[in-house]
Amino acid sequence: MKSNEHFMQMLLGLSEWEKGREQKISIQELSQLLCCTPRNVKLILRKWESEGLLLWKAGVGRGNHSTLTILCDITDFLTSYFQKLLMDGNVREAVELLHHKNLPVGAKRLLQETWDSQFGFIAEENDKRRQEILRIPRERAFSTIDPAFVAVAAESHFIQQICHTLVIFDLATQDFKPQLAYAWESNMDRSAWTFYLRKGVRFHHGRVLTGEDVAYTVQRLIELDSPYRWQVDDIDWIEQRNDGAITFHLHKPNGFFLHLVSCIGMSILPHDVPFSESAIVGTGPFRMIEFTEDRLVLAAFDDYYRERAILDRVEIWRVPGSSASKQRYQLSLAEDEATEEDSKSLEVQEVGCHYVNFNFRKPGIQHDFDFRQAIKLLIDPVQMIRDLKKETFTPAGSFLPERSQRMQFAAHTIEESAEWLKKSAYQGEPVFLCFSDVKKVREEAEWFQRRCQQIGIRLELKPITKDQFFSCYAEHHAEMAMMGEVLQRDIEMGLIEIYKNKCSMIHRFLDDDRLAIVEERMSEILQLQGSRDRMRALEKMEDTLRDEAWLLFLYHTKRIDHYHPALQGIAVDSFGWIDFSKLWVKSFVTSL
Repeated sequence: MKSNEHFMQMLLGLSEWEKGREQKISIQELSQLLCCTPRNVKLILRKWESEGLLLWKAGVGRGNHSTLTILCDITDFLTSYFQKLLMDGNVREAVELLHHKNLPVGAKRLLQETWDSQFGFIAEENDKRRQEILRIPRERAFSTIDPAFVAVAAESHFIQQICHTLVIFDLATQDFKPQLAYAWESNMDRSAWTFYLRKGVRFHHGRVLTGEDVAYTVQRLIELDSPYRWQVDDIDWIEQRNDGAITFHLHKPNGFFLHLVSCIGMSILPHDVPFSESAIVGTGPFRMIEFTEDRLVLAAFDDYYRERAILDRVEIWRVPGSSASKQRYQLSLAEDEATEEDSKSLEVQEVGCHYVNFNFRKPGIQHDFDFRQAIKLLIDPVQMIRDLKKETFTPAGSFLPERSQRMQFAAHTIEESAEWLKKSAYQGEPVFLCFSDVKKVREEAEWFQRRCQQIGIRLELKPITKDQFFSCYAEHHAEMAMMGEVLQRDIEMGLIEIYKNKCSMIHRFLDDDRLAIVEERMSEILQLQGSRDRMRALEKMEDTLRDEAWLLFLYHTKRIDHYHPALQGIAVDSFGWIDFSKLWVKSFVTSL
């Protein structure tokens, strides 16, 4: 441990330190405080004295106590140490210091001001060049950002900033537009699809994109048995042509193929760079600089094949328990001259919903329809929203908010739920509910637990980590899950992904018989030629989930992003996030 870390540890270990006040303390007490040997304590004390941090007087003889006098300003030292942690990217240690119980009130106020100034839009001078940075706080732990395994909307958004697909689904036109391919065509029966690759597109490591990279990306999904593998199962072989075109020859006709190649799993990776999640190489507007448990740092890619991003850097910091995300698109305090009333907001209706579903992979009472019906009446979304005072929630009866808006939500009494429970085979055994260990979700799970107690159901809560989510932990240890799905804006593809993607908790909790029903329906849907026909069939599949109580819909959410009025170039991407590559700040530009 470094000298400054030891000194900070000592200052916070005892709450009565004060500059210039002599205080009695023994070598043994300091040894326990600093977690080191008495010999090392003496060496550390000599070093601190040489640095002018304190004055140490060793007590000689019986009854003579050793004394220590702090010579530096404690608040100044803690503030400087805190700033160094932030500069070095030690976010977790900075948060721990900010919330330490023995932190002096004055120091806490200054540290909080420093902390608040770290987020939003910031201008820094580096090597005589102005750097425009967007820094965003994030409460959740980072999940995987490997395109072959990504399962979270935010991480999917980050991937879209680093990597590109051949084509992209356009939200405005509800159609496809060019990305890495500038044009495409299919044969008459749509069993062969040809894509013409843009010339001169460079990966972040400098090499030009070729058809070999596309073929490698497909093969990687297959070899890794990716949850997105189903999207390339129809590909028989890939023809790489000398004219920069690539043709996918399919086992059978597929009019849905453009939806498949536009998905996040088909983000094109270079064939000549071993994949590393901490150093992903793509063709997108930002290149990855750093990816750790606590921080993701992206820098603008100067050789991007389209317009270079105006922002120079984007940083996402993990801040457990943070409420600062409400201000993630503000300017830093140093730059921000607008009042709170001037702040604008962007309301984004997330497409998807939160739900409770039953684990049919595990034996238990959840296989009893009467029990599931009791839970269905008990977990009233309207009552949940009212009790938890969730102003941005709306009750869900579907994955799609617009479909839920057309539904009537009948109120049910606790007594009705209890009657269904009496019909069931439930004998008072514990029933385990898994959920993401995040404050908001825990509140909802605890509300559900209280409802269950009212009719005699022993609901045990089992929060799970991200590693447990991606393992088979839930399948083996829980009868139910409280989860959520955020769909991409290609609604058809998003709905099909719910059922086909092996990472989806809905897919994972279905037993073989139910999964066979779903697979047969999805196969039929993928063969339908018209969008309306596919959507009608998907609605019927959703009705089966609801009517059989395989899944209980809870609520939809609206996300409200507050941003400074100087922010320009706001464009929402396919996962409902603001596209970093389009953002710029008017005050930055006009002041240059």
